[in-house]
Amino acid sequence: MNDTTVWIIALGFFAPLHYMGPVLVTFLTGSEDSRRRRRLLQRVLIDCTLSMLAGFAIAVWLFRSEPAYAGAVFLLVMAAPYLYLWWARR
Repeated sequence: MNDTTVWIIALGFFAPLHYMGPVLVTFLTGSEDSRRRRRLLQRVLIDCTLSMLAGFAIAVWLFRSEPAYAGAVFLLVMAAPYLYLWWARR
C-alpha cells in the first residue's frame, strides 16, 4: 500500500471516533436550551473538523521526519474538542 492509501484508511478510522465523543458529550450533558445547545454543537463540529485537519497535517509532516513523535502529537491534537467543551461549559 502506498502512503496515501494508509492515510485515507487512518482518516476513515479516526474521523468517527473523533466526532462521536464530543457530540455525545454535548447531547448528554448540560442544561442549555435547544437553541444554545445547537450553537454549541455547531461550534463543536467546527472545532472537531479543524483539529482533525490540523492533527493529520501535523502527523503527516512529523511521520516523514520523525515517526516516533507523530503518534503522540496526533493524540494531543485530537483532544482539542474536549478542551473546547470544557471551556464552553464553564
